[in-house]
Amino acid sequence: MPFPFDIAGETPDRRDLYLVQDPYLRERILPLLRFDPNEPDDRPSGHGTAFRIDPWSRCATAFHVLENLFEVDRAGTTTHLKDNVRLAALELPGQGYGLLPIPRDAWRPMHASFSYFRIDRPFGQAASFRNLIELMVLRIRPASPSESGTPYLPVNLSSWRPSIGERVMAIGYPDLDEAKDGEDKDDPNRPFHQYLYASVGEITDIEPADTRRARPWPMLRIDANWPGGMSGGPVFNEQGHVIGIVSAGFEGEGGATATYFSSWDVPRQIFGSLDPDNPGRFMNWGVFDASGTLVYCGQDKAEIERFARDHGLNDFGMVSIDPVTEEWLRSQVVAFPES
Repeated sequence: MPFPFDIAGETPDRRDLYLVQDPYLRERILPLLRFDPNEPDDRPSGHGTAFRIDPWSRCATAFHVLENLFEVDRAGTTTHLKDNVRLAALELPGQGYGLLPIPRDAWRPMHASFSYFRIDRPFGQAASFRNLIELMVLRIRPASPSESGTPYLPVNLSSWRPSIGERVMAIGYPDLDEAKDGEDKDDPNRPFHQYLYASVGEITDIEPADTRRARPWPMLRIDANWPGGMSGGPVFNEQGHVIGIVSAGFEGEGGATATYFSSWDVPRQIFGSLDPDNPGRFMNWGVFDASGTLVYCGQDKAEIERFARDHGLNDFGMVSIDPVTEEWLRSQVVAFPES
């Protein structure tokens, strides 16, 4: 499987970016926007990119994309969105031409978020938090639920290893809703612009995870231009698997940066619904009959336990499922976080 977008025969723009109009990718890669609930007439502002990773509405993005929208709660124990912030994704998978109205249900609110961070409580100062892993999970439900679940991209958490000179592709929404030439950026009637772009570059440096660094997550330096707005978007290898996220990284350095998933165990923890060893497969709780055949499975542990009791079954454990082929494999994984 090659890159998810074929740039052969395509012409890049002045930023060396390729316009992506594939509905498959537009349905799975979403722009993130911030609203102020106290100013309902104000225009939303772009805050990077997220992408769908499983059939249960989980999305991945980069922690730094949303870092400034959160604050530590009064108890100093966790974080929440600031009072003047609401976050939504814009879901417009189909192609259109000219000026088109944005359907009301195209704005998809964030229902939950999950990440690892550290809260600092300096004496006499307000508590603050620190980005530790540069990865964040969001729950963003689609406008039109499907029996097959939310569409998603295949994510490779462990088997891919980067090498110098290897090509990767990033996809995201650069310069989201910036005014075009001749447009007044402050005009309230200015059309809303959101274009998905791809960029291909070669890996020029590899930095494994290192807790001694201010930014301890593993990083790739890429010989490419990934403008603001692409942050949080997926980074693909040439097999078509997502192997990282467009990231903040090498301070003061040129080129682009990606946080890659392999070589450390944090992605296995935070993206716990994914089978870490098999891209496109997912971890579920399962109930098995006396012959060891899977009878029923799902994400809700309590629901699976009730089903087992109601049907007199007591063989219970984790199972890896391919939702496309419905093939399953019993797993030794004990549990996954309910992010």
